[in-house]
Amino acid sequence: MLLQLLSKDDVKRCLELCPSMEDGNKTQPLEGIKKNSESVKVADEIRNLVSARIIHNPFVDSVYSPTRVSVNFYNHYREGDFYNKHIDNFKAEPKINHTYFDYGFTVCLSSDYEGGEFVLENEIGEIPFKLKAGQVLLFPIIYPHSVNKVTGGLRRSMIGWLSTNISYEQSYVLRNLYEVNAHAIQNKQDNLAVKSTMVQNYLKKQWGK
Repeated sequence: MLLQLLSKDDVKRCLELCPSMEDGNKTQPLEGIKKNSESVKVADEIRNLVSARIIHNPFVDSVYSPTRVSVNFYNHYREGDFYNKHIDNFKAEPKINHTYFDYGFTVCLSSDYEGGEFVLENEIGEIPFKLKAGQVLLFPIIYPHSVNKVTGGLRRSMIGWLSTNISYEQSYVLRNLYEVNAHAIQNKQDNLAVKSTMVQNYLKKQWGK
């Protein structure tokens, strides 16, 4: 799901506190799978900012109801950089806590780049997404994904993961209810909006425990 998450000021603040980058291969044990630069030194202010924007986003709250959001890396992709198809690690650090992630996300911090599409592979094939500054793409962590080679400019982003007690099937139901609510509100069908919201809130409470 592609959403507008950060304002221009939010993006500016994320970039202001961006640390110096290191070789991205340090966090990928497989050789030759990627070429980029990144940093795990994300300031607490930025972690809190991005986490709050995700948790309080109406769609994310209604459909995924996250129990944990982890903002982990800054990523830079310059011309010629890429990240071939891979699967993220399901288990969160420290592994002794036995916490697992359900969704991955990437938050784009720039728009002035060429190439660099984020590609998800699911049941219907490979789907490319060209993200712009402030947008976030959330995806089930079971999906293989990649970043196409950047052909111009600088692609800047942040990545992380989230946990939820709501299954993929349940989130699909909640997403449909969210769309019913939005349609009812847009068309001033107040009675329908109230009833569908009540059902959605109840299901989110039961499934999110």
